[in-house]
Amino acid sequence: MRIEPQSTFTGRKADAFELKIRFACGALLGLVVGLGMCVRLWPLSIFGACVLVALAVAACGFCAARFGDRFWANLRWLQ
Repeated sequence: MRIEPQSTFTGRKADAFELKIRFACGALLGLVVGLGMCVRLWPLSIFGACVLVALAVAACGFCAARFGDRFWANLRWLQ
């Protein structure tokens, strides 16, 4: 199954509720990615782990809210 990088809703702006949902889903992905990175980099301080997870959550949440379906379509390692 091929996911098209272009959204079917091109030309329309997302409303506030849709942006919140996009950010929340991206933040959940960021939490999983951040925790996975903490496990791989095990001898990491608590502060370092918190910063790493916070950065991953913020980055994935922002990218999901900003780019929408294009963000999810370009995550090839999830397939």
